[in-house]
Amino acid sequence: MKKLTIILILNLAFQLSLIAQDKSVFRKGEYLSGTDTLPYRLMYPAHYHKYKKYPLVLFLHGAGQRGTDNEAQLAGVPKALIDVAGLAKYPCFILVPQCARKDVWVKFPHFPQSLQATPQPTKSARSTLELVDRLIKQRLIDTRRIYITGYSMGGEGAFDFLTRRPELFAAAIPVCSVADTAKAGLISRIPIWAFHGDQDDVNDVKYSRMMIEALKKNGGTPIYTEYPGVKHNSWLKAYDEPDLFAWLFKQRSK
Repeated sequence: MKKLTIILILNLAFQLSLIAQDKSVFRKGEYLSGTDTLPYRLMYPAHYHKYKKYPLVLFLHGAGQRGTDNEAQLAGVPKALIDVAGLAKYPCFILVPQCARKDVWVKFPHFPQSLQATPQPTKSARSTLELVDRLIKQRLIDTRRIYITGYSMGGEGAFDFLTRRPELFAAAIPVCSVADTAKAGLISRIPIWAFHGDQDDVNDVKYSRMMIEALKKNGGTPIYTEYPGVKHNSWLKAYDEPDLFAWLFKQRSK
């Protein structure tokens, strides 16, 4: 109950933050996968040129933004990518899918006793990965520069999507997440910059520490930033890091 209350409070704060965002830059869409419908928003690069390829950033929202309104998921999209300076500095596609209300980006059936994720992706995760594959075929996307980021449930999804499609992503920014540490070897080569607050009262900071250690044991060199005194909303500081997106857009798949 405490976790749900915190998420609902944070959700309200996000909805208020939407007022300050220019949602018009995100085009609405729906992706159909069998009987499942995935609402999504897609932002095109500023000054889009039909003969040039651009990076794609996949942004996964937290639990409070689930639903079907195709709007709530825009809360939390890093302002550094969509303000005037960001649009000019980092021309890219930004895909923002919306997870179904009764679904999650990744399931840990025996959490907290086990961090093992389900063998198959959730419906929302499967649809999102299918949508990315479709966009790659239909849009001018640089397949060596596909990135993923998310916070809370979205950070969990970021790690999970990496393990399911390690060849797809060039880099990842998971924030205040939980991850299946047994799969760290699958993604240790991928550049990762993870964040967490050491006073997180929703997703304990120990889970990021465990995943970072697992990545290092498998030969990875992840970057990890931990904020002293910060609770669950560490993404507010993470997405405001001055060097974060310059680092992200430098990364390319091998």
